[in-house]
Amino acid sequence: MDCQATYFKLYDHLTHSNKYKQSLEDRVSILELKKGDYVYKPSEELYTAYEVVKGTLKIGSYAKDGTECTFEILKPGDIFGNLHYLDGNFQEFAKCLSNVELRLYDLVFYKRIVVEDHDISEWFNQYIVRRWCRSETRFFTIISEDILTRVQRLYREFNKEIFDAKGKSVNIFETFTQKDIADLTGTTRQSIAQVFKKIHKNPDLLYSKMDTVKLP
Repeated sequence: MDCQATYFKLYDHLTHSNKYKQSLEDRVSILELKKGDYVYKPSEELYTAYEVVKGTLKIGSYAKDGTECTFEILKPGDIFGNLHYLDGNFQEFAKCLSNVELRLYDLVFYKRIVVEDHDISEWFNQYIVRRWCRSETRFFTIISEDILTRVQRLYREFNKEIFDAKGKSVNIFETFTQKDIADLTGTTRQSIAQVFKKIHKNPDLLYSKMDTVKLP
């Protein structure tokens, strides 16, 4: 299955639509947050769909002992939030890994345009399928490959330069802690520490000669 994104920018589409552009000021806003800030926590009631404009953040939840567990990383163009389709079982947090700029859509408006506008509906369906594909591919990697290979795949997925809300270039992989990497590869922080000891001794296991990414 092809997990690559189809080129479509929701906000640009709305601003060029005579049907929507006059009402965007009341239904769409911008929010900037700092690295380490939470966009929301599980206990909060949300009536907003969020779009990542700049920066990167993680989606996760809490283990029984209260430890944060990361299960998704978002980058510019990604959509997230509680769309109220889970019958009250929405139990995640969103935490900024860099300075982040978000575009906030009124939830009623967002859900309506996904249904009413054919182009948006097609984009939304493709986007959801790509997110499924991304999750399924990561799960398959966890159950079928050794830890080093999982880390290598994660690195290839997130060794990407983006801009944060302050205009600073950020490598997404560099924002990860060893705990984040452990969560995303289905192992433990101790196992990841051992893997990175090997990588420190032999960087070619992970990095190409042109890479300047810092080891976590």
